[in-house]
Amino acid sequence: MKVAIVGGGLTGMVAAYRLLQNGHEVTIFEKNEQVGGLLSGFKINGTYLEKAYHHIFTTDTEILNLIEELGLSDKLQWYPDKTAVYFEHQLYSFSGPKDLLTFGAIGFADRVRTGMVGLWLQKDNNWKKYKAIPAYQWMKKWNGKAAYQVIWEPLLKGKFHNYYQHVSMAWLWARIHTRGNSNGMLGYMTGGFQQLIERLEIEIKKLGGEVKTKTFIKDFDKLKKAYDKVLMTGPVKGVTYIGAVEVIFTSKQSLSPYYWHNINDPHSPFLALIQHTNLVGTKEYKGEHVYYLGTYVPHEHHLFQAEEEKVKKEFFMYLSKIFPEFKEKEVTQSFVFKLANAQHIVTTDYQVPSYETVEKNIYQANFAQIFPEDRGTNFAVREGNKIAQIIRE
Repeated sequence: MKVAIVGGGLTGMVAAYRLLQNGHEVTIFEKNEQVGGLLSGFKINGTYLEKAYHHIFTTDTEILNLIEELGLSDKLQWYPDKTAVYFEHQLYSFSGPKDLLTFGAIGFADRVRTGMVGLWLQKDNNWKKYKAIPAYQWMKKWNGKAAYQVIWEPLLKGKFHNYYQHVSMAWLWARIHTRGNSNGMLGYMTGGFQQLIERLEIEIKKLGGEVKTKTFIKDFDKLKKAYDKVLMTGPVKGVTYIGAVEVIFTSKQSLSPYYWHNINDPHSPFLALIQHTNLVGTKEYKGEHVYYLGTYVPHEHHLFQAEEEKVKKEFFMYLSKIFPEFKEKEVTQSFVFKLANAQHIVTTDYQVPSYETVEKNIYQANFAQIFPEDRGTNFAVREGNKIAQIIRE
């Protein structure tokens, strides 16, 4: 078969790789200058870094198998997770059960209750019973009002913005279940995940595949006539998406001992602060620290519409409230990335889109089909493997 894949994100590239391995002809059409989608990187201090922060868990078997298959296992390193929660002008360590028991932002009884609920969700394998229940209602009922307001409501609001009350508890079950069973270690490829994208592209071309970047498909009917089957990997009709806004910067300053910071403050313009080099070290970045400030917002939100300098100003002003020692003049490089369709809204009546469309031989694969799990690199690989199998059948 001759197969066209529109979109060169990780799912599209994995699908292309698998189809080529099975003897089919494949062409990838990517509108941007580089393939990789949300995993694509840019160079910072000579080393590739993702435009959107990424790490993997020990339970991410799909991407781990692909990394090994492509001969990149030596690049993958594992590090202990170091997470903190910022609440009411204070940072609390939040990396495990011991930290939860000493989490002074809520009462002791609420801490024990939250720990028991977390353990329940880790051990419970039946996600379907949570699908029709709003996450905010379930967590408020079982964790208690205080724990919900301090821990869970900021996460839901930060991730889904004004849609948070419609989000299915199945999604939050999957998030807690996956992370709770991953032994507290996080994986990252030394030199960035761009290496995975580049190796995939090399293997695709070795197998005779074509990768056409800076190519926007204007005439879809012409494409359908030229290929036996077409795979679309862009946003799916009928699914609501919101965007992501990322500020990435480098500095000689080390602001925190933690890697991941959940900013549980409704006044913060960003949901998460990631001091990337507290996970992987500064060696690859010429001794400088690398930071991400990120949030999810609807496309009409002022942060998504604002000019880059205004976004930086708002983010840096709030960062100085968390860390008064932060000095913007010490920032050596800064970047703003806006990702239009970064998160789909998984409501209590969410219907996973079909891989087959109403048109014969036209297929779709997008992270909107990842459910109940949170979208991510591991499941992007899984979806690529899955859609390749469906197309071959």
